[in-house]
Amino acid sequence: MSNVPVPGNYVSEDKNFTFKISSADSSNGVITGVYNANYSPVGPLTAEGKVGNYAWVFNKSQGRDGVAPFTIGFGGSSRPDGRPYCINDVWTGAYQTDNSILAEGVRSFVNQDGVIQVRSLGTLRFAIA
Repeated sequence: MSNVPVPGNYVSEDKNFTFKISSADSSNGVITGVYNANYSPVGPLTAEGKVGNYAWVFNKSQGRDGVAPFTIGFGGSSRPDGRPYCINDVWTGAYQTDNSILAEGVRSFVNQDGVIQVRSLGTLRFAIA
């Protein structure tokens, strides 16, 4: 059993996004935890449960997998009762040897009035707080 990704609260360098890894299942690459965004067109966004995934690669220098670096993705979405809007944040990146995550984020938002927003959240480093 590997010890990466390390459970904990990962905070973006701009402090606007957090990604809590509560558990990571190495058999299927599913990450359970919480994703938070401090801002969106409708206020803060929180998603809980299966909020991410990861996939190891064979590390040639160490002669094994289950070690950093490897790919990781996470995010969250919300569509409240009555479906007045839907918002979806997706981050994709790499889990690094220093237990930080370097990721690029994108957000899509559509509301009942036909407003559409698709925008980059930037490239940010997430570190354990």
